Amino acid sequence: MENPQSTGQFGGSLSMAVDRLDRALAALEARVQALNNGEPLPEYAPPPAQTSEDVQQILRELDNVRSEKEQLAAAANDAFEALGAAAANIRILLRDEAA
Repeated sequence: MENPQSTGQFGGSLSMAVDRLDRALAALEARVQALNNGEPLPEYAPPPAQTSEDVQQILRELDNVRSEKEQLAAAANDAFEALGAAAANIRILLRDEAA
């Protein structure tokens, strides 16, 4: 059920998020170090805002993941029902053999 293309897209978005987090942590560390040393705080330049296209891509990926989750849940339910039917058949066969 896993689509390599969607997995790669999700990984790319995750990688972008990790990069942004790394930059934010580096900026925070620089500010804390400046405060500890009694230095003036460095200028904070927020990362560039995500474009509407980036946000839409992330929302599409989220929808895909939700859809895959629903498909996996349905497959798991089907497998559970099939195992239950198989167990019932085995019980019947064992009971018939014992009789």
